Amino acid sequence: MPELLAQVAQTVGMMAVMAKSALSYYIKGPRCAKWPLWFQLHRDAIHRAIYTKPHRQPTDDTIDDIDFDRMAAENQKWDLPESQLPEDIGKCRQTAIRVSHVEIDTAAFACTGAAEQKLVALTEADRQGQREIPAEVCVPASLAAGQDRFACRPLFRGEKIVLYLHGGAYKFGSAASHRALTGRIGSHAGRRSLTIDYRLSPRHPYPAQLHDAFIAFLFLLQSGFASRDIVVAGDSAGGNLALALTVLVRQLGHRPAGLLLLSPWSDLTTERPSLQRNARFDFLCAPPLSSPLSPARTFYAPGRRLSQELLDEMAHPLVSPVNADFAGFPPTLIQAGEKEVIVDEISQLYENLVAHNPGAHRGRYVYECYPDMIHVFHQFLGLPDAQYAIARAGEFVRNL
Repeated sequence: MPELLAQVAQTVGMMAVMAKSALSYYIKGPRCAKWPLWFQLHRDAIHRAIYTKPHRQPTDDTIDDIDFDRMAAENQKWDLPESQLPEDIGKCRQTAIRVSHVEIDTAAFACTGAAEQKLVALTEADRQGQREIPAEVCVPASLAAGQDRFACRPLFRGEKIVLYLHGGAYKFGSAASHRALTGRIGSHAGRRSLTIDYRLSPRHPYPAQLHDAFIAFLFLLQSGFASRDIVVAGDSAGGNLALALTVLVRQLGHRPAGLLLLSPWSDLTTERPSLQRNARFDFLCAPPLSSPLSPARTFYAPGRRLSQELLDEMAHPLVSPVNADFAGFPPTLIQAGEKEVIVDEISQLYENLVAHNPGAHRGRYVYECYPDMIHVFHQFLGLPDAQYAIARAGEFVRNL
C-alpha cells in the first residue's frame, strides 16, 4: 500500500507540473523562442522526474548509510527506454564482444597514476573469465545488400566505422536507448556503427566503463579495422568516455579517424557558472559535487568521502579529459546547446583543444553551439535543430 500511495502521489505531482508548464506556455509564451509546447512539456516532465530538493541530499556525514547496490537496482528499474529505428533509415542487430578474445598488453600502459593502475587491475581480473560486452551493430539502409553487413569486419579496404558510446550519467542508458540517434547519424554518414553496453555505475565504478570502451576499440582493430578508420563518438557521459578513450589509445600509438562529441561531459571536478545560469532551461539537475550522490562521485568512487586527494584523482585526463594534452588530437566536431548547464565546460574543452593546436587547419576542430537548445537535444528528434545537428554530425563522419 505505501508503494501504491507513493506512485499515486508521483503521478499527481507530474500532472501538476505538466499543467503548470502548459499554462505558463500559453500565458507567458515559450521559455525559449525555439521551444514548441511539446518540447517544454517534455523538458519539465524529465526535470520533475529526476529533481531532488537540496535539503534532501545526503552529506558525507551520512555516506555510510547509502546503499549503492540498491541505488544501482533502482537505476536499472528506471533506465532509459528502448528507442526504435525505422527500417528505411537502418537496421540494428545485437552482438557481443568476448573479453577473453581481446588481447591487452598491460605493460604498454604508462602506470603513472591511479587511473592507469585501476585499468591494469581490471584487465588482469578479466583474463580468466568468460565476460562478454553486449553490443549492437547498426547498418544504414543505404548500404548495399549481399554482404555480411552486421559482422564487425571491414566490408572493403579503408571502410570507416563509428564506435559509439552512449550517454546517461554513467548510470543509465544502453545501445538500445540510443539506437534512434546512432542509426540516424550512421544513415547521414553512410557508415556502420558499433555501440556497446559498457558497465554502469555505481555497481561498476571507474574505470570499468573506460576498460570496456578500450576493449571495444581493440576488438575493432583485431577484426581488421585500422585505428585511422575508427571514428569515436559519444554523447554526455559517452562524450567523456570517447575523449578518455582517445587520450588512452593515443598514449599507445593509435590515431582514430576523428571524434564526434554531443554535449560532452569533460570535467568532473569543476562546477562552472552555466550550472546556475541555465538551471531553469536544462532538464539536467544533478546533485552537486559536495553530495555523495553526485554523478561524478558515484561514477568514480561511490561511498568515498570528498577530499583533495579524491579531487586530484578525478582531475586526471582519463577521468576529466578537459585537462588532457590535446596536441595532435584527431579532427573533432563538438555540438552543444546554448541553454545546457554544462555549456561552459564544453566551451572550455573546445578552447583547450584549439589552444593546444595553434597551427591546425581551421576546419579540423569545430564547435557548434545551438541557440535555445539543451543537453543532448539531438534525442528530441522532432526539433528542427536536432535534425540539422544530426545531419551535420553525419556529414562530419562521412568526410573524415
